[in-house]
Amino acid sequence: MSRYLTSRRLFLLLGSIIVLVVIAGLTMSRGGRTASWPEQIVMNVENTVSGWVYRPVSKLTAFFGGLHDLRQMYVENAELKHDMQNYQDLNAKLQDAEAEDNRLRQMLNFSQGAGKSLIRVPAHVVGREPSEWNSELTIDVGSSQGVQPDMAVVAPDGSLVGRVEKVASGSAKVDLITDTQVGDGVAAFADTSTVQPFGVVTGSTRNEGALDMTFWGTLVQLPANKLIGTEVVTSGLSDVFPRGIVIGQITKVQYGPHNTVQTAIVQPAANLDYLQDVFVVHTPKQAGQVQ
Repeated sequence: MSRYLTSRRLFLLLGSIIVLVVIAGLTMSRGGRTASWPEQIVMNVENTVSGWVYRPVSKLTAFFGGLHDLRQMYVENAELKHDMQNYQDLNAKLQDAEAEDNRLRQMLNFSQGAGKSLIRVPAHVVGREPSEWNSELTIDVGSSQGVQPDMAVVAPDGSLVGRVEKVASGSAKVDLITDTQVGDGVAAFADTSTVQPFGVVTGSTRNEGALDMTFWGTLVQLPANKLIGTEVVTSGLSDVFPRGIVIGQITKVQYGPHNTVQTAIVQPAANLDYLQDVFVVHTPKQAGQVQ
C-alpha cells in the first residue's frame, strides 16, 4: 500500500512539472507582457541554477584574465625600463657631446678673437688632487710641445686659470690663480668706464675659490656700486701674463681710511672646478725669451 502511495506521489509530481513546462512554453511564445506565475517559477529556477554555475566560472575566468593582464603589464614595464635606460644613456652622451662642442666653440672663438695675437698650446687636464683642488692641476703638454715655466694658462673661453709652475717633457704642473701659497699674485686692473685702478690679485684665504684684489698706491675713491660687477683683467706689467686676459668680476669691496676702497673680492671668470681643456699661452716676445 505504501509503495502504491509513493509511486502515486512521484507520478503527480512528474505530471505537475510537465504541465508547468507546457504552460511556460505556451506563455513564453507571447512577448511584451509580464511573465505568468509558471514562467516566473521556471525563470527563477533557471536563474538560480545558472548563478550556481556562472558566478564561479566568471570569477575563475576573471582571475586567469587578471593573471594574463598582470604578466602583460610586467613585460611592458620591463620594456619601458629598458627603453628608459637607453634614453638616459643617450641623453648622457648627448649632454657630453654638447658640453664638448661648447668647449671647442669657446676655444675656436678665443683663437680667432682675443687670443689671436698669442701663441697657443692646447692641452687637456689629466690630473688633480682633491687636497689641492684650488691650488694646482696637471696638463698633458710639456717641454716637447714648447711649454716652459711661467707661461700663462687660460680656460677655453680665454679667462685666466693660472701659470705653468713645473715642466716635464710631456706634462706640466699648473698653479691656479686661487692658490694661496705659491707666487706673488697677478698684476691686474679693474676695467671701469672712468679710471683703471691697478692692483694685485691673489688667492683668497677668507673666501675659498675666490680671489682678493689689493689696490696699489692711492686708494680707490670710487663708490662701491661703480666697482661691483667690474671686470678685472691682467695688466701686462709682468713677464708671465699677457695684457688683457680676463681674471674675473668684483663681487664685494672693503673700505679703508677716508671711506676709500682698499681691497675687493673677485670671482674668477674661469670655471676652475670643472676644467677639462685649457690653453698654454704666451706672446711671441716670451717665446723669444724662452729660446
